[in-house]
Amino acid sequence: MSNAIYFNNKVAYDWIRYKNGYWIPHRKRVYLYWFKYLQEAERSTDYFVNWNKYKGWGDAKEILETKFDDWWQNHWVDLFGTQVRSDQPKYLISTKQPKTEALRLSLLCWQRRDAPVWGKRGNALSIAKEVYEYELGISGEKTPRYGQDEFTAGSMNPYTFKVLDGGEYVLDPQRLQSIVSRYLKNAKKYLKNVCECQFP
Repeated sequence: MSNAIYFNNKVAYDWIRYKNGYWIPHRKRVYLYWFKYLQEAERSTDYFVNWNKYKGWGDAKEILETKFDDWWQNHWVDLFGTQVRSDQPKYLISTKQPKTEALRLSLLCWQRRDAPVWGKRGNALSIAKEVYEYELGISGEKTPRYGQDEFTAGSMNPYTFKVLDGGEYVLDPQRLQSIVSRYLKNAKKYLKNVCECQFP
């Protein structure tokens, strides 16, 4: 079933009556990822953020030093809110239905891109293992996620990818390496985009 709603022959998806009579086009979580990718781009020496395109967001210092919830409270109405559901906010997400799980896992892989090498395939397995253990709370960094949660990172479990070899199942690191490589490639694309105030 489509969530599309039509206004003057224009399609709007997933608009949310967020607060104080204002609408936002997407869930708050989507903007959280934009904010986090922007932080990562600003921290990285490989990317250069064009802050001239981020009028009203605050400067690099504010983005890096402010918690997202505090920043959101001060900026969401002006940047993303509209009083009329069909109006266009100042800053738009570039897709109607962003895939938040892919955004999240790409970000987590990017943040762990320097994980130590594990085996003959570089550090892809280490990245996957660190993401998986982070999401499940094994690393102790956060409250664990379980099956009923939106994200479980089950696809990142380095012990679940097995193939039949000589009558027994063995780990299939190449498949997991492919998954991690795709998430890292996506992360680099998102980082490049946010430098020019586009997301994802």
